[in-house]
Amino acid sequence: MVSLQEVLVANDFVVKTTPNGKEGLKILTVESIDLVFIGAEMAGKSGYHTCKAIKSNPGMRGTPVIFMISNDELIFVKEIYESGGDDYITKPFVWGELLMKARIHLELKYSREMSRNMNQILEAKVAQRTYELEESLKKLGEAKKELELLSIAKSEFLNLISHEIRTPLNGIMGSLALIGRYQYTEEVNRYFSLLDTSVKRLEKFSNTILEASTLRLKGEKALRKIEIDIVSVIQQAIDECAKKFSEKGIDIVLQNDAVNSSLKGDHKFLLKSFSAVLDNSLKFSPKEGKVEIKISNEADGFLKVTIADNGKGFSKIAMDNIYKPLSNLEAHFDQNTGMGLHLAKLVVDAHSGFISAGNREPKGALIQIVLPIKH
Repeated sequence: MVSLQEVLVANDFVVKTTPNGKEGLKILTVESIDLVFIGAEMAGKSGYHTCKAIKSNPGMRGTPVIFMISNDELIFVKEIYESGGDDYITKPFVWGELLMKARIHLELKYSREMSRNMNQILEAKVAQRTYELEESLKKLGEAKKELELLSIAKSEFLNLISHEIRTPLNGIMGSLALIGRYQYTEEVNRYFSLLDTSVKRLEKFSNTILEASTLRLKGEKALRKIEIDIVSVIQQAIDECAKKFSEKGIDIVLQNDAVNSSLKGDHKFLLKSFSAVLDNSLKFSPKEGKVEIKISNEADGFLKVTIADNGKGFSKIAMDNIYKPLSNLEAHFDQNTGMGLHLAKLVVDAHSGFISAGNREPKGALIQIVLPIKH
């Protein structure tokens, strides 16, 4: 039988479990937890006390709490809400419904936090404008501060857009999952397939914006660093896009010359970074082409990864704007948003690394990623 933890992990949630409410409260006081499920084994007075303790703590008050109960316990719904619970779900669980409720409560939590942050930014900007008028001799320094605030506001705005997209998306995806249970004609199935592809594409775009915004705001603090092997991360990225490369007849050649390819980093973000670069090479490589990946150790404790293709290479315009978000230039950019390489740079920067792009002879594009392996 599939457990709640397995379902959440399979849908990209990071999960922590505790045997009782006391241990759960300890975790909440030392870690940033976005959502709490109170299971059937904690239902009743113990669960209500735990929920009240969460909601009475100013630092945890905004954390959504969802109770998991049996149908026999529906008579206690009033107690759930009186204790501060945000929602409940009954057994037997419909995983699609559970995930939808989880995402909706997360979106509401993030939206409230976003509103507070935006108010702080606007207040800071008003104060800054007033200060500039009073301190005209410090215009240059104040202009720099204003640019920093605008950069944060831009990230917050992109984050808000992402959440506003994801909220209706959750409803669409849930409805599609329910509709998909029934049998239809081939023509109707084709329309459902087109709709499913479009929704997944929009979801990918929303996720990329959210991740890029998170990295812009938090930088290295957004990472969950563990000991990882870059070779295995790159191999995983290759495996995930192998079918697309095969359909285009493109060979991927991986050459590992590194003696030490282990470092502390965020597996999820690094995987997305290398996947974005590979996807970029795929889009602009000719049929029957080749993409070469070389991994090597550099001096001073660095690891270098070079990804080269034999496409037409970067144009001058592309080189001038290559890492800018939401670009749509004619070469080596995501065909829709231009967010892929922008996210890759944010990931590498957060790992205190370097990314560079250029062309090679006689033709083709070249992207190098250098990461520190010293702890």
